[in-house]
Amino acid sequence: MEHRELFVMDDFYYEEISNLTGAGGWMIDFEQKKSYFDKQARRILQVPNEFVPTLKNGYKFYAEEDNAKATELFFGCAQGIAFTTEIKMVTYKGTVFWARAHGKPLKNEKGEIVGIRGVFQNIDKEKNKALRLEKSIDLIEKHNNRLYNFAHIVSHNLRSHVSNLQLTAELFETANLNQEQKELFDNFASIARNLDVTIQHLHEVVTIQTQADKDLETVNILETFKHVVASIKQIVSQNDVDFYTEFSEVENVQYIHAYLESILLNFITNAIKYRKPDVRPEIRIYTYQEKEKQYLVVEDNGIGIDLESHRDKIFQLYKTFHTNTDAVGLGLFLTRNQVEALGGKVFVESTLGKGTKFTVQF
Repeated sequence: MEHRELFVMDDFYYEEISNLTGAGGWMIDFEQKKSYFDKQARRILQVPNEFVPTLKNGYKFYAEEDNAKATELFFGCAQGIAFTTEIKMVTYKGTVFWARAHGKPLKNEKGEIVGIRGVFQNIDKEKNKALRLEKSIDLIEKHNNRLYNFAHIVSHNLRSHVSNLQLTAELFETANLNQEQKELFDNFASIARNLDVTIQHLHEVVTIQTQADKDLETVNILETFKHVVASIKQIVSQNDVDFYTEFSEVENVQYIHAYLESILLNFITNAIKYRKPDVRPEIRIYTYQEKEKQYLVVEDNGIGIDLESHRDKIFQLYKTFHTNTDAVGLGLFLTRNQVEALGGKVFVESTLGKGTKFTVQF
């Protein structure tokens, strides 16, 4: 054998590539009216050595529910239409499996279709894994929808009952009650108020889900910032807050306007609430773009957060990480849910005594 013949792409390469990919080859010769399976195809289909494939017995290798699909693909290929598909096949021994199959017409020198050839690959493990994942996602979505529907019913249907409780408490005459009765009634009124607040919080959480389906709009970040600051003008003035803003790198975002307002409002009011005593609050708000991603940053010089102790609960509902009596643990929970509902992320960096930095990736 000459040296150059050692490097010809012969059957060895085809067989090794077939083994590497786990793909079997087949061919149908219209002129000779014969069908062929290569070694890998025979292995995948578990056919005995003496088995001779034909057009008549070829359809037995396709699952009953996919027989019509296989017929359509083969007839189409015989007319010159190549195909790539995922289809259920059956081995000679009756084992059903998912396969990825490719087929294309075989033409002679005159351009006439004289046969079909193709390959198929056993993808049963990957396909069933994907189907299980798809089923799990569908199940989770159904569970989520039921939970949101339940929360919607609770937040709306209980509101009227709570309003009635509060109205009854306001109209109730307490002048003739003794001290023990008055304490009991005050407790009743407090429960009614707390229940009303809880339902309001629940309504806000449900609103995130319903609003997330709305069409996005072009939102100007500077104008939104000005609107938010104007809405809390008294708080800003009382605390003598200094703002430093820079939005030139990202001026507008495709967003829900109410969400961006809520996000800025929560970060700004948090920065003011957790300011350092006797230190003028400074809040830096800016945007930037990196690797086609847009970011919004809100940074303060407040008392900071102990991330080692509280990182896992910063964005959780009703979790607080300071001793302030007005800390509720709702704002950051809503903020994270609003950001994530639109496919974004929110990050936090903080050091005790040095301030906190929140970054929103749109």
